[in-house]
Amino acid sequence: MKKVYLSMVVLGLGASISFGQYAPKALIANDMSRVAPKATENHATPKAVGTTFYTNDFSNAASWTINNSGQTGAQFGWTIDATRDGWWAPATAIASTSEGNFAELSNGNPTLATPSQALDVTYTMTTTQSISLATSGTQVSLEFLQYGARFNDLQEIQISTNGTTFIPVGNNNNLSVLSSTGGSAYPNPSTKTINLAPYLSGATQVWIRFSWTTNFPTQATNANVWVTYGWYIDDVKLMTNADYDLSVDGTYWGTAGLNYYQIPTSQIAPIDFTANVSNIGTQAMTNVKLNIDVNGGAATGSSTPVTIASQADDSLAINTSYTPAGIGTYAVTRTLTATNADDVPTNNTFTPITFSVNNYIYARDNGVYAGTTSNGTDGFEVGNFFDIWTNQPVQGINTRIATGTPVGTEVYGKIYYVDTATGDFTYLTESDPFTVTTAMLNTDKLIILPDPVQLLAGTTYIVVVGTLSPNLKIANAGTSYKQTSFIFDRGVIDAQNPDGTWFYQTGTPVVRLNFDPTLSINENSAFATVGNVYPNPTTGEATINYSLMNAAKVAVNVVDITGKTIYTTSVAQNTGANSITFDATSFTSGVYYVTVATEGSTVTKKLIKK
Repeated sequence: MKKVYLSMVVLGLGASISFGQYAPKALIANDMSRVAPKATENHATPKAVGTTFYTNDFSNAASWTINNSGQTGAQFGWTIDATRDGWWAPATAIASTSEGNFAELSNGNPTLATPSQALDVTYTMTTTQSISLATSGTQVSLEFLQYGARFNDLQEIQISTNGTTFIPVGNNNNLSVLSSTGGSAYPNPSTKTINLAPYLSGATQVWIRFSWTTNFPTQATNANVWVTYGWYIDDVKLMTNADYDLSVDGTYWGTAGLNYYQIPTSQIAPIDFTANVSNIGTQAMTNVKLNIDVNGGAATGSSTPVTIASQADDSLAINTSYTPAGIGTYAVTRTLTATNADDVPTNNTFTPITFSVNNYIYARDNGVYAGTTSNGTDGFEVGNFFDIWTNQPVQGINTRIATGTPVGTEVYGKIYYVDTATGDFTYLTESDPFTVTTAMLNTDKLIILPDPVQLLAGTTYIVVVGTLSPNLKIANAGTSYKQTSFIFDRGVIDAQNPDGTWFYQTGTPVVRLNFDPTLSINENSAFATVGNVYPNPTTGEATINYSLMNAAKVAVNVVDITGKTIYTTSVAQNTGANSITFDATSFTSGVYYVTVATEGSTVTKKLIKK
């Protein structure tokens, strides 16, 4: 029986063009559709991969039939020539082996002042004539070169055995989305191979089709879901399948659906390793096992050996979860082995994994900074899920503010817990806001919580960094499984979400938990203590108390959520307890920030005016 350990979560897209919307209900924390990048693995000398019996390099455009959904012009639909027509890719377009003509998919230019992409379209490019399977049989695979990038595209490959009914056999949904939160274009070129044998039973001929449309048809009236960077294709071929060929379709490692690259000793938990594997060869593969090796043999593990029949697949899981022994760095290599030597070893290898155990830092990001999360002129919050396995008080949140963030931006840290009954994100605590300085950019920024907060074992938390100001940029590092890293978009509101909307993102924001018990509660040494504003909320006067280490001039400023100064004063005050009272009667109802500053030190508190 086929075992399934890896699950795919399909979510809708709201008005945001960069993120998948998350309705925080069911806590389904892992998506395993991603295929790991390839790495080197030792195998016996490979045999012949198979025989190519059909090729098409687009030198004859008439060998393809194009349907561009009524659109005209080179920037809409499929074109076949040697010229780049789209707005995004470099002049070289696809770097194919045959050069000359190539196929290109475009859909207008979204960067124009008035975006020009067409809506409600499906563009197809189909082989004009059928391809005979009389001599090859049905044990065949399709291979082609491609280039481009995903946004909200459905880049789909389809086939037909009668020239009328086409069925999907593959797509590019496993590749990352290129957006403001990270992601990348495809390698130029990349080779895509699709095993057609499961779809060709009894067939004597086949037609090939490349189809493009939006991946979010329920949002068809939203121009954002019709944006495409483009899709470039060349050197299409059909080849007979190899005898022995295992393919890794998806991988997962982590604990309860979340993987961590830094783990505090208090939160060590067993780590699982799994892989979905297909046999796309013509012969059964026996004693197929997934294996792990930690730190060069310090620890090893394997899955139960299985036989995978031709055209079948299985999910392999290491029999015993691996539990790190303590502080240190852990390098994990994964391999796939079988009795039979694999004819095509390049499609069943894994990228190495490295993580560490330390005293206090809990991190989902891998520390390799690439890309940022931003939200333009709208305020937002961004962060990650964390599971807690042992009760522990959290002291702070670590983040990394990227270049491009305006100096003076006010930022805060916040923690929610996930309600197990509803899946909703429920507010727990937050820091006082701080003001970004030049020295904070591209460094590890510690956000200290006003008071330690006890996190409870068996609870999932979402830890975020946020702002009400425009143009904050938080660094990303690595990739998250879907529904495990999130952005709260204050600009996407409706009757159900009057404050904003949660979306998931696949770029991992640098937002970490810090359990260091020695962290000071007060960041600003000029103050001995700073109290909260009271009464809060207020309808009239408001007071803020503080104690000074030394006599100094103290400035108090009140700004609204747009950063506009509503009230300001400056007074000389003595050492010890002091306070300033101001009249908020004329303030419009809403959220304000009260900043107390002296001698280069600042503390900011939130005030709500009813």
